[in-house]
Parts: sequence; structure tokens; C-alpha cells
Amino acid sequence: MKKVHIDYFFELFEKCSIPKLFSEVRSSENEKGIINPDYDNSLEQNPDKVYSVFFIPDYLKPHSNSGNFVVKKVEQFFKGYAVFLDGFASADAYIKHRFRSNAKGIRRRIKRLESCFNISYKTYYGAIEEEDYEFLMDALEKMLVRRFEQRNDVSQSLLRWDHYKQMYFSLINEKKASMFVAFDNNQPIIVSLNHHFQDRLFSAISSYDIDYSKFSLGSVEIYKKLDWLIENDHKSYEMGMGDLSYKREWCNHIYNFEHQIIYPKKSVVGFFKGNIEYLKVKLKEFVFKIAYVRYKKYKAKRKKNPIAFTEEYQVAAIEEAVYDKKLPVIDYNTKDHRQLRRIVFDFLYTSIDNVANVKVLEVSKKEKTYVIVGKSKMQKVMLQK
Repeated sequence: MKKVHIDYFFELFEKCSIPKLFSEVRSSENEKGIINPDYDNSLEQNPDKVYSVFFIPDYLKPHSNSGNFVVKKVEQFFKGYAVFLDGFASADAYIKHRFRSNAKGIRRRIKRLESCFNISYKTYYGAIEEEDYEFLMDALEKMLVRRFEQRNDVSQSLLRWDHYKQMYFSLINEKKASMFVAFDNNQPIIVSLNHHFQDRLFSAISSYDIDYSKFSLGSVEIYKKLDWLIENDHKSYEMGMGDLSYKREWCNHIYNFEHQIIYPKKSVVGFFKGNIEYLKVKLKEFVFKIAYVRYKKYKAKRKKNPIAFTEEYQVAAIEEAVYDKKLPVIDYNTKDHRQLRRIVFDFLYTSIDNVANVKVLEVSKKEKTYVIVGKSKMQKVMLQK
């Protein structure tokens, strides 16, 4: 008897479909079930397989009409994170509810970004030109490369980049996916790819220009996407599994995943294979739990003993703008002076100035010393030689 593995979460949110085995999906959000148009009744009426169905969110559980199966359930170790949007008229209303007094800090960061740069936002959903798509996907790839090089880590998305680049164009135009972009003038600084299933968004691949890190672009992305979702009558913002601090902060529904082992009720072979699979799954979840606890202890130990590193530059305190006007102006956006770009943006954040008012002067090429000058403030920068 054949055993079939089904990644239920992947089927719903990345393939935008319900596995053929199930007649509908029942939601815990007080709404009617989602009928499966691809339901294959023969799979239930003539059962001849064992199904191992994993990553089933507790609020979107599959339902079967048949009594011909035995279903054994195992709660999975990893949690999932989602924002349920029912009852909220805007992102502002949600953050007031979720963050209370800290909501002002989120709005302040967004306002500061928009006051320092010429920021605009766009969500591509149902229509995107191929030229725009190519440009934005290339920008996202470069952001991912820089961000993961900075973290000295490997991006799983980049390992399958050609596959993703090929598939998202049609998905966006079919309203099965969307692309959220934040622009500084015409240059993307945040790009996020998202899947859509029954008016629920799953945030799949996101990155941002790390030169703007001071402005908390991750929070800007979530806030603006929530506003778009509410305006476009979506039910939830799904962040998937992974115990990350920003998910715990933003989500109002932390849920369990369930693994279901489904086998034919009247089959002896199915009984043995189904129960062997059940024991395997139980053991695997137990091992995950032990390994994760050890991993958390390891990470906590590393935090207590941080790896020392040398800063690539030094900056003086910001002061009133009194400087030698004869010093040459340099373009910090060029490849030769790219290292200065993030330092300039940090200066903008701290001085609350607009990028149009800022210039960089070269004090000493040999000493790699510069002055960042704003409307009323300035800062000296010394790069490492």
C-alpha cells in the first residue's frame, strides 16, 4: 500500500489549492467552510493509500465526508503565527490594539522614513508588466544577497531563485500572489512576495535595502501590508512557522500545527502502515523538541559571549554645521563611496533631516575622512584604512 506525504500548508498557501482528498476546509474564524473544487470522491470511496498530512494550521483544518478512514493526530512542535484582521478598520487600529502605547513608536518610525526620503508604496496584485517584474525581482535578489552576506548566512530563497523568478510573474497576474514594494524615488528599498489563499495572505519572501536599516523597514513593511489587506477585505496576514521575535510582537494568533495520519479503516496493511507512520511522527516531534531546547541554550550562551568585531568606521557626535565650504563634494551613491551611504542614512535618521539637504564633503582622501552636512547639523566620519 502506497504512502503519500502532503505538505498541507504548502498546498494551501503556495499552490493555492486544497488537497484532493478533502471535501472542504473548515475555519475557526466563524465562517462557512471552504469547498474544495478539486475534491476527488473516489479517493475516499475506494481508499488504497496511507496519507501523512503535515503542517495543518489549527484554524484551517481539512474535512472529509467519508467514514472509510481512520485519522490519527499528532500535535507538532513548531508554532505558527498569524494576524487575524476581523474587527480592525485600519493598520493604525490594529497597532493601537496590539502595541497600545508603543504604537506611537511604530508610527514615528514610518513618519521619519517618509520625512527623510521621497517614499511611495505599491502593491502589484492581478497586474504587473514583465519589465517592472524583472526590475523588481532583480532588486529583491540583490537585497537578499547583501542581507545574507551581512549575516554570514545562506538564504534558502536564493538557492531556488531561478524557480521563484519563473513562477511569480504568472501568479501575480492571476491574483494568486502579490508583490509589495516601497520605493525611495524610483528605487525599491523593500520588496515582498506574498501568496494569497481565500483572502488570506502568506508572506513568503521579503527583503530590504540594508542601508536603510536604522528606519526599521521590517515594521514599515508589515504596517503597510496590513493597511492594504484591510482595505482589500482580506481576513488574515499569515507569517507561517518560525519562532522569531517580530512574529511574536505583531501576531494576535499563535497557533499549533497538526500532523494527521490517515489510513483505510478496513485494511490490515493500512492499519500497520498507518500506525508505523504514527509512531515515526511521534518520535520525530520528540526529537525536534529535544534538539530545539539544546539549540536555544546554545544561542543563549553565544549571546553571553558575543564575538568581538572591529567597526568599519568611526563617527563624531553630531554638531552644528560649521565647515570649510571649499571642501570637495563627493557622490556617496557611487561604487567607490558606497560604504558612506548607510552612514549618511543613519545621520538622516538621527538628525531628522531630508536627503535633499545632505551632502558629503571629503576632508582627506588619504585619511579617508569626510564630513556629512545637513540643513543645520554635521558629522565627521573616519573610515578604516
